[in-house]
Amino acid sequence: MEHRWGQRFDVDILVRVHSRPYAVRTGRLTDVSVSGGFIVSSVELRELRRLQIALVLPHRFSHATPVISAYVARRHRDGIGVEWCDFAPQAVVELLRSPAARSRNRSPIRAHHDPALMHGT
Repeated sequence: MEHRWGQRFDVDILVRVHSRPYAVRTGRLTDVSVSGGFIVSSVELRELRRLQIALVLPHRFSHATPVISAYVARRHRDGIGVEWCDFAPQAVVELLRSPAARSRNRSPIRAHHDPALMHGT
């Protein structure tokens, strides 16, 4: 059963998944909503595991990497479904406000092409 709040948007953003100190894996955030997202990754984590999700932005941006607290809501053979610990975290709200997220055809949001994704702008 799906418990997602808000509309889901297709994205393609490289992320770093921190599950415990010194345990960092990479993945791709492939969809996002104000309540959570899906990360394609080979990382195997149990449900309810607390995570820190860092959105990897291009090096040319001087802003700090947005980090979102989350937990594993479901596991899938291709990755993990996560729920944000806080509803509508600031980094996600900014991501969803970007012009690419508002397009009708649900074209992918790509962090390396959209400067509006910078945290704190």
